[in-house]
Amino acid sequence: MIKKLLAIIVLVMVASLSIAGCTSSTNSNQTASSASQAASSAASKTANTTTSASATRVPPHLRVLFFYETNCPYCEALEPHVTQLEKTYAGKVPVQSIANYASPLAEQYHVPSVPTLILLNNGREVGRWVDATNTTGISAQINSLLRAS
Repeated sequence: MIKKLLAIIVLVMVASLSIAGCTSSTNSNQTASSASQAASSAASKTANTTTSASATRVPPHLRVLFFYETNCPYCEALEPHVTQLEKTYAGKVPVQSIANYASPLAEQYHVPSVPTLILLNNGREVGRWVDATNTTGISAQINSLLRAS
């Protein structure tokens, strides 16, 4: 009886994580329009940081923010893809990893769950991937923006 009850609890927990990703109830009531406004202001404040893959400074044209939690299985699954993204665009597109999505930066960008990837172009949010499983979409948009510049 106890084993069945524990199995049901585990199934419910797994199902809720697969539906909602890794979320925070304090951040989940944010709106997309306020997220975009906050993203623009926060990006202009932090546009000249370095990448985690490279110590060289790059122009603030394109930038990726990767919000994650260390105990999130979805974040762990996405991390190798983000590492490859850093290698692919080293020196062109900095990737900043933010390990705590309850951080002030995550609040500025209104990040309700992790993993979340945000693409900035000249300090403005141009793409957001929430609960992403790979970096295919963001890579395609980065390539498009790099060709246009």
